[in-house]
Amino acid sequence: MKKLKILIVAGEASADLHAGHLIERLRAKAEVELIGIGGDHLQRLGLRPLRHARDMAVVGLTEALRKVPQTLQLFHELTNLAAQEKPDFVLLLDLPDFNLRLAPRLKRLGLPIIYYISPQVWAWRSKRVYEMARNLDLLLTILPFEAAWYKKNAPANLRTEYVGHPVLEEIPDLPYEPEEKRLALLPGSRESEWKGLFGPMVGAAALLHRADSGLRFVLPLAEPLRESALVKDFLSKEGEYGDALRSLGEALQVVQQPAHECLRFCKAAWIASGTATLEAAIVGIPMVVAYRVSTVTAMVFRHLVRYQGPVAMVNLIHCGLGARERLVPEILQNEVEPHTLASAMREVTTDLAWWPMRVKLAQTRSLLQGPSLPLDNAVKAILSFLEERA
Repeated sequence: MKKLKILIVAGEASADLHAGHLIERLRAKAEVELIGIGGDHLQRLGLRPLRHARDMAVVGLTEALRKVPQTLQLFHELTNLAAQEKPDFVLLLDLPDFNLRLAPRLKRLGLPIIYYISPQVWAWRSKRVYEMARNLDLLLTILPFEAAWYKKNAPANLRTEYVGHPVLEEIPDLPYEPEEKRLALLPGSRESEWKGLFGPMVGAAALLHRADSGLRFVLPLAEPLRESALVKDFLSKEGEYGDALRSLGEALQVVQQPAHECLRFCKAAWIASGTATLEAAIVGIPMVVAYRVSTVTAMVFRHLVRYQGPVAMVNLIHCGLGARERLVPEILQNEVEPHTLASAMREVTTDLAWWPMRVKLAQTRSLLQGPSLPLDNAVKAILSFLEERA
């Protein structure tokens, strides 16, 4: 069996999970040695870590700017590691602002560079495709509309392959069995997301509970946040959100289990925009999507981003790039307040809205399917590329 040494950069919880599942599948075909950056999942698979993924996770411009010195140091450390270890290839996942700046440094060492999970260049800063064409040897895309976008907008020498979304294999195809009075809160897997979303979500839950004391709420904690001091403070009934928490009392249950296991039994959910919306869509649960970044980040985005259309991944999948319609409501920036989230949830849970949304969401799994199982497609693409290069 061929042995592969891989320098991997998976700097977020979701990237660590996706990378881990890909490596597990790859190990059926080759012996694998891992070095680089990853989280608990990759470290359980034997990754020799330069840094833990939790040190990398930032959202928004102002949050990223605070870490510029650490980022430059990390570029230097990763480049030195690559020069010393001489991996067979580099596997980059997500984190485009970091990874697309790292790629040319590693490219100069003559290393093959594979990028798994495309940057969202189809939404903003689309000129990055030229940089990607110069520095990436293979781009594995996971969303069905990306293949056509790259064919139309990217240089011909950017090699892309659509493999399907890995979340399909990470979430079992279990029946959706909602309880009429149960709702879920998913404010995100990062502390920065919780800072913007937890307060409005728990406030919205308290508003609905005052009107209907029979409602029950579940909050599944993402693994990276289970030991977070900030999250513990936020969940304290003596803390900043104590009034809402005390109002909810035992009606709010905080659990440490995968979100999809909780969502199966909920009628609807408030969810931070991101991969979690796809996880919920695959389960089939109607939702209200919320997203908020810092004021400075939002101002910069308004000047740089010309894209007009849905931002939630579930809406992009079902409605398409630039679509006017939304399958699920999106509450963004200054609109993210308890009363707006509560109002949107009341609307979503009416029979008139809930049933049609549920029917359309049930199609998500088939929409995300590639030529075969996504992880098998990705492994096949990687090995074929390496064989051609050899």
